[in-house]
Amino acid sequence: MTTKPLERVCYVEDDEDIQRIVRMSLERVGKMKVEIVGDPMVAIDAIVGFKPDLVLLDWMMPGMDGPTLFKRMQEHPQTKDLPVVFMTAKATPTEMEELRSLGALGAISKPFSPKDLPDQLKALWSTLP
Repeated sequence: MTTKPLERVCYVEDDEDIQRIVRMSLERVGKMKVEIVGDPMVAIDAIVGFKPDLVLLDWMMPGMDGPTLFKRMQEHPQTKDLPVVFMTAKATPTEMEELRSLGALGAISKPFSPKDLPDQLKALWSTLP
């Protein structure tokens, strides 16, 4: 279990309304630094530049879905070891198990509570070795 606090989160999400809600939740409630990336095609460069503690990925995005981006992150030397949490409306037990088998730290279901989101991420973060 990690003792390092979760301070920096990069969120890859194409929906601007959800981007705003997540930013407000993580910055105001969670007191974290947040980088939002709206285009999954440029996400890896943005992640490398921001140096987050954790990456939050939307599952369904145009151009490249979250699982595909996650696989590309695992192939990149500067992002392969970053913990990843998915945000998805597809959070069935089968999909959740698939994400964990790919190496994801976990998933948070949409719709989510902006008040609870920081604590949900911190709880997942605390399970890291």
